[in-house]
Amino acid sequence: MPEPVRQPPSAAESGANGAQTHFEKGLRAAQTGFPDQAAKAFEEAAWLDPGNAEAQFNLGTAYLSMGLFEQAIVNLSNAVKLRPDMPDAWGNRAVAHAALGEDDRSQADLNEAVRRGGNPDGLRAVIEYVKSRRKPQGPLGLATAREIEGAHGSPLPLSQGAGQER
Repeated sequence: MPEPVRQPPSAAESGANGAQTHFEKGLRAAQTGFPDQAAKAFEEAAWLDPGNAEAQFNLGTAYLSMGLFEQAIVNLSNAVKLRPDMPDAWGNRAVAHAALGEDDRSQADLNEAVRRGGNPDGLRAVIEYVKSRRKPQGPLGLATAREIEGAHGSPLPLSQGAGQER
């Protein structure tokens, strides 16, 4: 008796199955210390299953680990829209806001994370650490000339303009 013909999965099933495969790959990469590879895998998972709050959360967390704070905020915001009961997403977004100097937003997200069951002492400790590591910035979030000079030991050469030799 021949084997029954197996129908190919529907588009929804393919997306969910593919998303799960990428999600698991992202978890392995994150757990072994490769946030860039994790982000790539979580991006695929989120693309295939845009309603997956965990994929958005893990993608945001990978970006947070890489110091890509604006992008982390985007994905963590997606996670809290999809699952507002996720205190870790609120907490990680609070950390990203703190890293960018957006202290009011950081505090609001910290409060929401705690309200939803997050560890207040742990979150406050991480946020205070992040704040202590921020670099002073000039207008528009750019490094000041003094900071650049200090980092390089001497002033940076000015641009000579297009087509001119230095």
